[in-house]
Amino acid sequence: MTKLIARLAQADPSRRGAAVEALVEAGGAAVPPLVAVLLDEGSPVDWSAAGVVLRRIGEPAFAPLVEAIATAPDRETRRRCGWAFVGFGPDLVGHYAGALAHPSPHVRAQAALGIQYRRKDGLPALPALLPLLADPVEEVRQRALWALAELGTGALPALQKIRAEGPGRLRAGALTAIADVAGERAFTPADRAAVERLVRVKLAGERPETITGCEPCGPWLALPTGDQAAVLAALDLSDPRPATLRLGFAAVASDSHGGAGGPQRHGRVFVTPRLDGWTLVLGAWYARWGPASREVDAGRELSGRFGTARSFWYDAQTGSSSWLLCDRGEVVRRYDEEQPRRSVGDRLPVEQGRLLPHEGPDIPEAELDAWDPYAPDSGQRWQELCRRYDVPETCDALTVAAATSVSPADLGPHTELRGHGGLALTRHGRRFGVPRGALPV
Repeated sequence: MTKLIARLAQADPSRRGAAVEALVEAGGAAVPPLVAVLLDEGSPVDWSAAGVVLRRIGEPAFAPLVEAIATAPDRETRRRCGWAFVGFGPDLVGHYAGALAHPSPHVRAQAALGIQYRRKDGLPALPALLPLLADPVEEVRQRALWALAELGTGALPALQKIRAEGPGRLRAGALTAIADVAGERAFTPADRAAVERLVRVKLAGERPETITGCEPCGPWLALPTGDQAAVLAALDLSDPRPATLRLGFAAVASDSHGGAGGPQRHGRVFVTPRLDGWTLVLGAWYARWGPASREVDAGRELSGRFGTARSFWYDAQTGSSSWLLCDRGEVVRRYDEEQPRRSVGDRLPVEQGRLLPHEGPDIPEAELDAWDPYAPDSGQRWQELCRRYDVPETCDALTVAAATSVSPADLGPHTELRGHGGLALTRHGRRFGVPRGALPV
């Protein structure tokens, strides 16, 4: 066994492949030394190669991997063992179900993940999975929810029975799971009423600071009005439902970054309460006009109706931005970081009379080449370059939004809030629905 496992580290693919087949043929006898590779961070053998062999060996490797996960000395070795453990076939779903009751939360979490990967083939494990909705460890509870979502609608009858009959300790988790499995359409009238009641209670005491630090990611629109009905009509939005700031921001983030694809990603938007005199619409607000590339047409029309329209797009991961400012039916200024020379119009207050980056005169290439963004003093050097060539240090969407309307990333106790927000459907939402998934209130 030692020689065969050593061959897993050889460069020759034919000898390595032969060693894999021999180890699989050896079955249970090969399991202990293969698990030892996973637990030895100094092993010359690629741990994933050992994990693949353990997966192919199957049932004889299951119990030893359970023990290894429970007793692994650190996070890395536990991760390696877990990777091998979750890759067994559907024939071991019953074994995964049994592992859900293991004393170790690490084993319970990995067993739930193994069931999640089996998707509908994991349904036989449903009775053993349900108690994890009240597991004392948060990670295990979350793993159970993710697994239930992948089991599909076959899990709904059991979850709805818990909502109706208990046990009480599982009822809250069951409601979340129903939302994850099938969305609100699977709620009973009683559950729908309970959620709506909770939203009303939260709205009664809502303050802007509840989402302080929540950085938007994606598109939004700012209009200088508190007339939500007019906003809904102008954007062809319908079926508004009251929503807290936390709920609205979470819905938009989930729709744009979750697993839903196609038109459902653009099925709803969040229309905020009036914030310092502005109403923001987060999400695909431009759905009425079609693709986002037609936002200039939308901006002109909306500014003719409301006097001013500000649209923004921001990527929280990369910091990329674009924005469009329109007044009285005309474009005042436009900026797209990926196509900066499309910028047009007058200067903004935030720019203090200066040109945008890449909008001549540029910082000379020689200066840029000499600037090292990874140097300890890179920030100070960049500020010096911007001052020298009269270029603003930043003109990202958040900065411009704060200077010309209100930034959704800068809400707090200083923000005046009037009314309440709501989630509304776009034309895509009316036709295709919205993504499933539980959201915080």
